[in-house]
Amino acid sequence: METLLRDIRYGIRSLLKHPGFTAITLITLSLGIGANTAIFSVVNAVLVRELPVKDPRQLVFLSNPDRHGVNGGQEAGDRRLFAYHEFEFLRDHNQVFSGVVAVQSALSTMPVTVVGAGQSGEAERARISQVSGAYFSVLGVNAVRGRTFTAELDRIGNGNPVAVISYSYWKNRFALDPAIVSRRLLVGKTSFEIIGVAQPEFSGETVGSAPDAWIPLTTQSDAGLLAAPRDVRNKYMWLQVVARLKPELTVEQAKASINLTLQQMLESEANQLSAAERPGYLNQRIALADGSRGASTLRNSFGKPLLILMGLSGLVLLIACSNVANLLLARATRQQKEIAVRVALGAGRRRVIQTFLTESLLVALLAGGLGLLLAQWADVLLLQLVSSGGTQVPLDLRLDTSMFGFTLAISTLTGILFGLAPALRVARVDLNSILKGTAKEPVGGVSHSSGVTVGKILVVGQVALSLISLIVAGLLVHSFQKLTHVELGYDSSHLLQFGIYPSPDNYKGSANQLHQEVLARIQAIPGVAGASLSLSGFFSWMTSGMNISIEGYVPASGEQMGAFNDYVGPNYFSTARIPLLLGREIGPQDEGNAPLVGVINQTMARTYFGETNPIGRQVKANLPPMKLDFVVVGVVADSKHSDLRTPSGSWFYTPFFHSSRDPGFSWAMNEVRVSGNAAAVATAIRAAVKETAPLMDTPQIQSIDELVGQTLTTERMLTQLASFFGLLALLLASIGLYGVMSYNVAGKTNEIGIRMALGAQTGDVLRLVLRQGMLLTAVGVAIGLAGALALTRLMRTLLFGVTPTDAFTFTVVSLALITVALLACYIPARRATKVDPLVALRYE
Repeated sequence: METLLRDIRYGIRSLLKHPGFTAITLITLSLGIGANTAIFSVVNAVLVRELPVKDPRQLVFLSNPDRHGVNGGQEAGDRRLFAYHEFEFLRDHNQVFSGVVAVQSALSTMPVTVVGAGQSGEAERARISQVSGAYFSVLGVNAVRGRTFTAELDRIGNGNPVAVISYSYWKNRFALDPAIVSRRLLVGKTSFEIIGVAQPEFSGETVGSAPDAWIPLTTQSDAGLLAAPRDVRNKYMWLQVVARLKPELTVEQAKASINLTLQQMLESEANQLSAAERPGYLNQRIALADGSRGASTLRNSFGKPLLILMGLSGLVLLIACSNVANLLLARATRQQKEIAVRVALGAGRRRVIQTFLTESLLVALLAGGLGLLLAQWADVLLLQLVSSGGTQVPLDLRLDTSMFGFTLAISTLTGILFGLAPALRVARVDLNSILKGTAKEPVGGVSHSSGVTVGKILVVGQVALSLISLIVAGLLVHSFQKLTHVELGYDSSHLLQFGIYPSPDNYKGSANQLHQEVLARIQAIPGVAGASLSLSGFFSWMTSGMNISIEGYVPASGEQMGAFNDYVGPNYFSTARIPLLLGREIGPQDEGNAPLVGVINQTMARTYFGETNPIGRQVKANLPPMKLDFVVVGVVADSKHSDLRTPSGSWFYTPFFHSSRDPGFSWAMNEVRVSGNAAAVATAIRAAVKETAPLMDTPQIQSIDELVGQTLTTERMLTQLASFFGLLALLLASIGLYGVMSYNVAGKTNEIGIRMALGAQTGDVLRLVLRQGMLLTAVGVAIGLAGALALTRLMRTLLFGVTPTDAFTFTVVSLALITVALLACYIPARRATKVDPLVALRYE
């Protein structure tokens, strides 16, 4: 320990003695360590960290933890979501769980008013999660103020509306008011008594979706969502179901038992089905997913991109280590006489290595501290990149033991990586030749018989790693460009969209009456060139499909006939400017009890009608209990509804205001074509909705271009960060190449002077130095190309319109790297041509 403390003091004095060297190494390493720590913090929050609950590894999901929203109709295979009556049956009849709870799978954002003295009475939007009564007790989450829910709430109904709020909501909305318990929140038209505040670290069971308040499922205003459906083929599945395993049971035992319970429920429900329908209905099972890390809205979309970014940041750190190792090698060469004296006085090889490794670890740990500070700043930027639109994803990126442990581990490993080569180098000094002044070791590292030095090997590695980083970034940029130029099939410019969601709480009349009145008001607004509506809209993530049969079409063996469908208002296609290819579009004459007509898209016409004219043909669509039997009156061009990557598929459209639309589909997405000032039109639309339905939420109006941009959030984040890491890698590699060539020129000053004295011209010297630098670059490029060809195949699923071995990207990136390397070599080469032969001959 005494020796270690002495080495630390020596290292500190050495670093303070060379402030320029210390600053360069700290900046270089802190950039690499900071980038890795920042990416790890997001990876940790999205993919690794367990829920801050009691014994998280005992939790399992009966539903799919990555599935959110609502499923209508019925399911087959592994269950994704559950209806409320299904949750009740599984909770009451299971033998393997100590507790089973349900939670609304899609968080609701609702206007909330704080009731009480000193409040303005103005509503602010808050994230509300509906949960079953045992939610907090089963998860093992306590209250820091008041109390949490009890299982009794599931039996009380909505006669006792209570709420538990999150710690962050208590802090931000109530300024940690100690009298928070018994305050009231007005959510919609229901007043909820706040009974408690959840513990600070708990932000719900779903990563990326942090509620402000939890309310009981039994306070659901639509009682139909809590009751069993009259037709089991038309379930409303909207709940995630989480359970806690009994300690003595394994997951496999629990899975076998709960599936028997599920089959009992399905058998009792299947009595109302025909013999042909029963096998498909009974083909349902529960997969039991690990619940320790909770559900997530981010895992599917950000999992693989984050791992790729982690790899890229690791490459940057390796390049940074190579740079610092080269600096230390050059510094060690200048310290040869000092080391020789220490060895002559009795210092052993192990002692010398320990001294240098201690210094390098000291630098790395200091850089790790700076990197941790940089990571905190970078995490703010990462959250903005991960978020879409104006809504920030509520990710917990706080400093915790895992982040400190990661930073410490990576800093220690970094110190060993860049300190090992110089330490071994100085430990192999030739004592006699150095003390006599006859040593001729090449500057920058250990020489091999071929003239290759460790410094040159490191530079080759830097070039190879930076080329791999740049190729990955280039492929992602090329792919992103392709995505942004995908044809939507309609004119998205000057097209606005917003949703209207009538409910018994905010509107007492019929949904159709509301939508027709709002549409009429919007069409009268100055600056509106056209307005219509649809059930699913564009990029609203609401799509539905139905099984179809077509008059005169005989399906091939095993062919599943189906198509996506939407309900659209009059003049929908002309408003969106979706080209009409044949026939006519849906108009006012098709409403009410008129004969049902439909418009199909180009893919559906080509798939099921071939070269024949589909106008006037009969199509039957069904998704029990819904049935649509319509005549084709028009064909429109394909259009993108929710995904830019996949082909449009077959679509058909039927009239929104027709009696065939299920009355349960009461909402609508309004599309408005603007010819004037979009902001002024949006303000007028909000006023029109408020005049029509004063209790309804103010609609969130967005342009279609904004919605399309939000679908590219993952690709944009990945492209921007990969480009940043690629350019940073290129910069570090260029600095490394420049440093080695500068040291080589400095070490060959005498040789260059002799050459020039014997008649070598400026061009000869320039070519000599450039040839050496470009040889290193060429070897690095060759290795990098081989590595990139192997690694980029892992990116196949992330690319669009670009192959992992895209020749254009590989060629452009390689030429760019060679150009930058040429510039990095040219500066020291140019300096070499300025050598004065007389000065050079006296150099040593």
